Amino acid sequence: MTLSLAIGLLSSFSVMKKKKAMFISLHQSTGWAGLLTILFHILLIWQDQYVPYSLKELFIPFLAKNEPFLSALGTISFYLFFIVIGSSDFFMKKMGLKRWKKLHIAVIPAWIMMALHGILIGTDSTKPWALFLYVAGIVAIVIIGLLRLLETAVEQPARQQRKPLNQQRQP
Repeated sequence: MTLSLAIGLLSSFSVMKKKKAMFISLHQSTGWAGLLTILFHILLIWQDQYVPYSLKELFIPFLAKNEPFLSALGTISFYLFFIVIGSSDFFMKKMGLKRWKKLHIAVIPAWIMMALHGILIGTDSTKPWALFLYVAGIVAIVIIGLLRLLETAVEQPARQQRKPLNQQRQP
């Protein structure tokens, strides 16, 4: 999901307009791959004997005996990702672009919950390879996100200046 989020953020940069179709296709593909990875993760945990989970514990937030809050973060993030990816491919036109964009923002809290879930409850989280993946992913998303916010802050005044005076917002 980190790769999908990074590609989605990158596709929103103004310098990427010419490559937007490629980025969107890659964003959708990596989103589905991420969702399938989460489903595979759920299946493995359900079958795992090291820290056993029932199906109810896996799909109903806060019901898990093992770390109920941290387990719930994973469950809730799964549902948010599922809703956003499902709405993107099946309901975007029916919802309209404005509503869909508002819903699509849910990937940010979903990604944060997913990262916290993995770091704080993952059995491999203390291993160097896992720490590297978490740190690299978090740093990448934070940098790309900050750059996107910076671009937005710079573009808005420029767009406002290009509008005719009768279309500019009054404070």
